[in-house]
Amino acid sequence: MVGTCKLCGAVGVLKQSHIIPDFYIRGLEHQLVTGNHGTAQPHSILLTNRSELEGGVRQRGFWEKILGMKEYLLCESCEQRFQTNETYVRELFYGTTPPPLLKSSIGTVVADFTGQSGFDGLLHARKASVDYRKLKLFQLSLLWRAGVAKGPFFEIVRLGEFHEAKLKNLLTTEMPGAETDYACIMIDLRLNGKGCEGWIETPKRSKDGHQTSYQFVIGGYMFLFTVSKQRPSQAAQLCCVKPSGEMIIVAADATRILRSHGIVLRRLGRI
Repeated sequence: MVGTCKLCGAVGVLKQSHIIPDFYIRGLEHQLVTGNHGTAQPHSILLTNRSELEGGVRQRGFWEKILGMKEYLLCESCEQRFQTNETYVRELFYGTTPPPLLKSSIGTVVADFTGQSGFDGLLHARKASVDYRKLKLFQLSLLWRAGVAKGPFFEIVRLGEFHEAKLKNLLTTEMPGAETDYACIMIDLRLNGKGCEGWIETPKRSKDGHQTSYQFVIGGYMFLFTVSKQRPSQAAQLCCVKPSGEMIIVAADATRILRSHGIVLRRLGRI
């Protein structure tokens, strides 16, 4: 398809870009035997409370098309620019083994919240050393892509002209900006010793005064972005990745989140 690249503005052939990086999509697929020849094919499962979608198990590409997880967005050059940082994040958090994704335990525990009052649902905090530029640009690209995407999966993410333009400039120049720009807390979700890697959730939005937050659940992590012209919360400033490469990853029990989803889906007869 010929069009204008959403990032660099060049007119040419556009790639069918993944809004959520492809390695996350492949990481949640399961091989199921289908067809007359009994060949195993990659499938994914959609559970939804939307009345217009029934959900269920479908072969690779079906839900990506229906939900708008892929669209003609970037030129080849910009696609490769994003790919470099995606490869880094994939190897940093999951290693290089083939799918399904399994999280690596990066960082050193600096605080244990088990049994402590005031830390309900939190397990521990780890201090990790990462490449600031690569991880930050990856986080910014995730937020920006969701903001410009047209598919129904990302309809809640509306960044506005100011933030969309600022993110675009940071990504175009490949400058990650300050640590407080779109500060992101990464929460390592855990459930009964499992890493919740095969779970991608529709983004959520919340607002506190002049600050808007977006929540993404992808690949066993919750990404909490602050989108504001003001400085982010103290928690965001503490945990976000720093130019030094230091960041704090908080581990949390996902039981309460998944239980609330289960209650809604059961009520609707979806599970």
